[in-house]
Amino acid sequence: MELPAYDADRFDPHRLDIVRLAWCRRLSLDDRALDTTADRVEHRTDTENIVVLRLAQTTLIVGPSWAVDAARGIEGQADTGRTWLSTLLGDRVEQYDIDSHTLAYGSEIGHTIDVHDPLISHDAEHARALAEHCSEADATEAFGEPVSRHWFTLLGDDRPADSARSLASAGYSEENMILADMRVLTDPDHRRHGYAAVVGRLATNDAIDDGLIPQWRARPENTTARRLAARLDYVEIGACHTAV
Repeated sequence: MELPAYDADRFDPHRLDIVRLAWCRRLSLDDRALDTTADRVEHRTDTENIVVLRLAQTTLIVGPSWAVDAARGIEGQADTGRTWLSTLLGDRVEQYDIDSHTLAYGSEIGHTIDVHDPLISHDAEHARALAEHCSEADATEAFGEPVSRHWFTLLGDDRPADSARSLASAGYSEENMILADMRVLTDPDHRRHGYAAVVGRLATNDAIDDGLIPQWRARPENTTARRLAARLDYVEIGACHTAV
């Protein structure tokens, strides 16, 4: 799926510069490596791992010399699908594990919450209890990486808080004191009630209040997560593909 053209009216160019800076630091590049209007940016490494990052209208290729050279033979920009990276790998594709995520970013405080006076817990135990009721795949995608203290778990209000069921949870980890990498998970028996939007909104607002830019990563095929991000006013401006 092709990414839409970058729209400065939907996502401020200054915020885009900050997102670029965060990714440069995450990938151990010079802070200004993505401060460019070029379509492509190349960075050669000594490892065999490859990262193809698309932000707005720039594609960054980080990898060994053969991968950077192969990328020059591919027309167009990387998009949300894996074809671009698979083409780059060529005959080596079976040697790699490929992972892909779309990248969307938030910038505005939201004031609409669909649940009146929600019962919210900030205790990580309630998030862990929720994960136990979800499939391993869902729990791993949502909370497979560390999440800091920023937990927002919506509890059922039919019991006291200490025994209430966890319905949906959102949290985020801080990256380079710049980005807030968001995670959201919902109990499979309580989906389609707007609960993920409630905790997602609260966690997003908290990140913005802390001076961070919320980042929403979703697998390209996870249309539910991507629609939820759009509902929370995230703007999808990129994709990241890794080959390890």
